[in-house]
Amino acid sequence: MSSSYHSSTVDWLGAWIAAGKVKPGETIKVEAALGEQLGVSRTVVREAIKTLVAKGMLEVGPKVGTRVLPVRRWNLFDPQVVGWLSREGLPENFVLDLLDLRRTIEPMAVRWACERASPAQLDNILAAYQDLAASLDTDGDYNRADQDFHECVLAASHNQFIEQMVPALGALLAVSFEVTTADPQELRRTLPIHKEMAEAIAARDAGRGVWACMSLIDQAESTIKRYYPEMLAEKNAAAQR
Repeated sequence: MSSSYHSSTVDWLGAWIAAGKVKPGETIKVEAALGEQLGVSRTVVREAIKTLVAKGMLEVGPKVGTRVLPVRRWNLFDPQVVGWLSREGLPENFVLDLLDLRRTIEPMAVRWACERASPAQLDNILAAYQDLAASLDTDGDYNRADQDFHECVLAASHNQFIEQMVPALGALLAVSFEVTTADPQELRRTLPIHKEMAEAIAARDAGRGVWACMSLIDQAESTIKRYYPEMLAEKNAAAQR
C-alpha cells in the first residue's frame, strides 16, 4: 500500500509540474499542505519529492525550499518524465529536437545492426516488421508495433550505451509515432520503407538500411510540420475544457 501511495503521489506531482501548474523557479507547497491535498502522509510526499529531485525536476534547499527547475534540467531520457510532458502536448520544438536525436542515433544503430546482429535478432526484426504490417491490416496498435520494430533494431546494434537507452528512446519514439499518425495515410506510405529497412538489415546491407532509416525520419519530419501545430492546439483546447 505504501508503494502504491508513493507511485500515485509521484505521478500526480510529476504530471502537475509538467503541465506547468507551477513555473520553473517557483516553489511548491510545503509537504504538509501537499499531503493534506492528496490525502497522504508528509513522509509519502517527502519521498515523492526525492524521486522528482532525482529526475531533475525539483531541487530542495534550506533557503530556496522545494523549487521547480527548468525543463532543460529534467531527465528527458526518463520515460516517466516524457510521459508527463506528452500528456499536455509537447511543444513543436521538442518534437523536432527529438527528430534530431533520432537522426543522431538510429542510422548508426542500423549500420551496427547490419554488422553485429545475431541470427536470432535478424529474425526478431523481420518478425517485428510482420507484426507491424499485420497491425495495419487488422486495426491493431500500429504505434506499439512500430515502437517494437525500432526497439528491435536498436537492441541489435550491440552498443551497450544504446541498449541501456532503449527504454527511454522507446518512450521518445512513441511520442514521435503518435504525431505522425495524425495523417491516416502516413502509415501506409511508410510501411514499405520499414520493409526495406528490415530486409536490408537481414541482408546486412548497411547502405540500404541507413537510407531507409533516414527516409523514415525525413517522412516523419514532413508530417509533423504539416499536422502537429493543429494537433497540439486541439490537445491543449481539450485539456482546458
